[in-house]
Amino acid sequence: SLLQPVLADFVARTCASACTWRPLGNTPTDTMGQSASASAGQSTGLLPGGIARGQGHPAPRGCSEAIAGRVNFQLDAPGSQSAWLVLLLPDGHPGLAHFGLANGGAEVVVPLDPLENRTGDAWHVDLCPPFSAAGVRYAWLLDPPLGGDALPVAGARRLLDPCAKVLDSPPASAWNRRDCPKYSPLGVVPDRRVFWEFDWEGVQPPGLHLKDLIMYEAHVRGFTKNPDSKLSDQSSHGGTFMGFIEKIPHLLRLGVNCVELLPVFEFDETACPRKNPHTGEQLCNYWGYSTVAFYAPMQRFASRPDVGAAVVGFKTLVRELHRQGIEVILDVVFNHTAEGTWGESNWHSLSAIAKHRYYILSKGKDTNYTGCGNTINANDPLCTEWIMECLRFWVEEMHVDGFRFDLASALTRGGDGKVQNDPHLIRRMVQDPTLARAKLIAEPWDCSWPDGYLVGRFPSCGPPRWAEWNGIFRDTVRKFIKGDEDMKGDFATRLCGSSDLFQTSGRAPYHSINFITAHDGFTLRDLVSYNFKHNEINSENSGDDHNNSWNCG
Repeated sequence: SLLQPVLADFVARTCASACTWRPLGNTPTDTMGQSASASAGQSTGLLPGGIARGQGHPAPRGCSEAIAGRVNFQLDAPGSQSAWLVLLLPDGHPGLAHFGLANGGAEVVVPLDPLENRTGDAWHVDLCPPFSAAGVRYAWLLDPPLGGDALPVAGARRLLDPCAKVLDSPPASAWNRRDCPKYSPLGVVPDRRVFWEFDWEGVQPPGLHLKDLIMYEAHVRGFTKNPDSKLSDQSSHGGTFMGFIEKIPHLLRLGVNCVELLPVFEFDETACPRKNPHTGEQLCNYWGYSTVAFYAPMQRFASRPDVGAAVVGFKTLVRELHRQGIEVILDVVFNHTAEGTWGESNWHSLSAIAKHRYYILSKGKDTNYTGCGNTINANDPLCTEWIMECLRFWVEEMHVDGFRFDLASALTRGGDGKVQNDPHLIRRMVQDPTLARAKLIAEPWDCSWPDGYLVGRFPSCGPPRWAEWNGIFRDTVRKFIKGDEDMKGDFATRLCGSSDLFQTSGRAPYHSINFITAHDGFTLRDLVSYNFKHNEINSENSGDDHNNSWNCG
């Protein structure tokens, strides 16, 4: 095999330095020389700090804790020739004592043997430390440049696990802070109690039918951050999952039985260079439609700074909404990622792991069907499975009731960028038993017109199940209300279920998600207050203006 010389060379180079560790902080760099040796090809034994090492398993994806404190690390990385796992024990971690340190932190760099720690495209290793691994940070190195000691050089690019469920990102108090280190999160080995021992108190999902939903779209931070929310503890709960819980009575008074949350996944709100032209205030990426980690709830939506607090906060919110008969639908952004947003290059993940598999490329460069700089290659088998496992996680572990897929037309595109009639990902979703109870809602367009405009034509890939945001309902009602001519017939059609759009595919009126305002464009108050946009403060020159609004004189 042509690969055998590569593997043999890798093993030979690492046999003398199978693992290395160094203290962090103000320690001289020559401490990198401390290492533990292992025979060539051997993937079991003890690492520094008394960490036991095993072969590991190719599933599940990401970081997962098994019995007796063992932690399995896995990464799908097709095309890579070598992989290293970096572990970082932060200052104050109890495991530092096993390295003879009281504080300051420590870093362990573990090479993986391709003969033992690889199955197909998956790298995997099993570690069992003599201390709790909870709170240990981790990252991956793929094909890193090596120094003369056969170890990765200090500046080797560290990769964020695309399946990380907890990150070491800043807390709520650091929202949009620009005097902090650049946003560059690492994965964190979670406290097993966050996932295995959360008490759902016997509360079950409401299980409402799609036809009965009265949906309320909300942004977790925006819903309670303003002091007029009058929370019991505005300083710590404002703009968080816990603050949202306090306003559940408000939702019940409105008659709402379903909340559709704008993205709750980890994103970098500082990834916005613009400033308020009047005050000079640094603007931010507020909505969160630039996902960094698709499995991890947003840390700055947590009311506590503890690592993993966002997971507990989100689960608690879902439980309390379900207790009151309110379902939870998540707005998910699988059409693009935050990689490269505004030219940011201080963190790396999918694009550095297998860009040609996770993104639709043209002549080696990103395509832009999303208007956001890149487009996920959702129907590549590797990418499809990554998305599917993520959706299952949010249904099984986090108990959500469904998903609204942002710019869903992008999810129907093949590797050539063309819209498919029977997309692999869409078919997998409708056939998956774990997602059987989940509501699937498409925003049936993307930023490529006209091929990406699929209102009433979004592929079902099976029995009628997919609902769609009905943008035609929105536009027709707005025009009718402000008195545009010749709108009576269209208005009646929309009010009666838009059969012209959905009946031919066997779908019912409830497959049309009818709305008048949402996060895109004007709020309801703006709709009846302005004839034209006046949002100059965002420094975008107001952008397109298709609001069909009227200031009522």
